[in-house]
Amino acid sequence: MQKIQICIQKLENSEFFRSFLDQMQNPNMLAKFLKVLGPETKMLMVIYGIGSIESFEPPRLQLSLAILIKRKFDWIGEIQVFDPIISLMESKVLTSLGCSVLSINEQGRRQS
Repeated sequence: MQKIQICIQKLENSEFFRSFLDQMQNPNMLAKFLKVLGPETKMLMVIYGIGSIESFEPPRLQLSLAILIKRKFDWIGEIQVFDPIISLMESKVLTSLGCSVLSINEQGRRQS
């Protein structure tokens, strides 16, 4: 949990994230996201194949970005995560961060 919290802070204070937010908040970009939403009020975020958030920084950065996006935009709904290598400890951390851990491998193909 500490590794993720540090990663979230590091990313939130980065030039990359400031630039990313600027792009996401651009009225044209925002309009495109809201068009995709249609009548829905929240967009589900599904992350397949994230890897080990305990062992590697890239998965922690990916998760941190997803969490920060959810915090910044009220139209982002639930974050669902799947990787067959997610450990029980990682699953608990993900759950405590407000994510749902998928137990079924959807093979990267979400069925509506």
